[in-house]
Amino acid sequence: MHFKEIVGQSQLKSRLIQTVKEGRISHAQLFVGKSGFGPLPLAIAYVQFIACKNKQETDSCGACPSCLKFNKLVHPDLHFSFPVSTTGGVKTKPVSDDFINDWRALNLEKPYFDLEEWHKTIGIEQKQSIISVHESQAIIKKLKLKAFESEFKFLLIWKPETLNPQASNKLLKLIEEPIGKTIIILIAEDEEALLRTITSRTQMIRVPPVEFSELKKYLAKKGGIDEERAQQIAALSEGDVLQAEEKLHSSEDAEVYFNLFVTWMRACYEANIEKMHAWVEQVSERKFGRERQKQFLEYALEVMREGMIRNYAGSTLKRFDGPEGNFLQKFAPFVHENNVFGIMEILNDAHYHVSRNAYAKILFMDMSMKFANLLRVKKRTFVG
Repeated sequence: MHFKEIVGQSQLKSRLIQTVKEGRISHAQLFVGKSGFGPLPLAIAYVQFIACKNKQETDSCGACPSCLKFNKLVHPDLHFSFPVSTTGGVKTKPVSDDFINDWRALNLEKPYFDLEEWHKTIGIEQKQSIISVHESQAIIKKLKLKAFESEFKFLLIWKPETLNPQASNKLLKLIEEPIGKTIIILIAEDEEALLRTITSRTQMIRVPPVEFSELKKYLAKKGGIDEERAQQIAALSEGDVLQAEEKLHSSEDAEVYFNLFVTWMRACYEANIEKMHAWVEQVSERKFGRERQKQFLEYALEVMREGMIRNYAGSTLKRFDGPEGNFLQKFAPFVHENNVFGIMEILNDAHYHVSRNAYAKILFMDMSMKFANLLRVKKRTFVG
């Protein structure tokens, strides 16, 4: 993985490169950021640059023996640890090495992915994955060996939030007493889920959202779409490549979600139980599916945010055009400071419960009844 393959993050790339040039490489680092911001590909590009035998000014050379192996993720001094679970082929004590071929294939095919995508790859969609104490023991055994080709051994731990307590304690000891020349990089989304004793002993690198201009450029090139569409998707994705790619591929659903949202809001505002019930039946059908229900709720959140922005900033910051923009111009006054926090909370809670297999009909009808009240809340007026 080269730095040039990572979307945006120019300032962070420069900082990482500078640490190598100045010999300030911490043995234990924590990259924190959403998967769509690119912490994993950044970490891989970083260690490839460290190991490169012919470093360029802003990237690894890509041609030396070290880079050729890193490009395939098969360098003997590069080790990965990630959450796994038992499968049909691995029935007891699963560790990362049991799934390393799947891991390499997914990384090489799709550098930006999340835990859900990883679960699909190894066929454990209905299970919970962890980094177990067996994994920690396997890590320590590997790191006790001398580096084969590089000056350093590299250990990248993806999703350390899934470390169980015993594994966390062993990792803490490894960070406190590193084995030889080892660089450990933890790649996490939620630092609060890690032991404080671990975070306090690592150098934290915060991975920010991808710059808007860079994400827009990436979408236009990858999706072959015009600048206006790329700008709209980039604005809605909040610097997250995964969200942007999902919206890029679900453009056909956008019209469906828009029509569903309009029908829903009109039924709720009218407090028409019959129309609300018909809408709930439609969105709860098996063929609609939970993934599309989640996507629809994400779309609804974006529309509500846009309504709030338009209500207070006019159209200067608008992110929706066409029929959506025309609807929002009329809908915006109904989203204001007296109801927006309740609306957002309901949508976020619903997304959480849909992800955990809540009964859709009850969930969406309950939301509809709450919205029927919230949309009628009057905006506060001030008398001078």
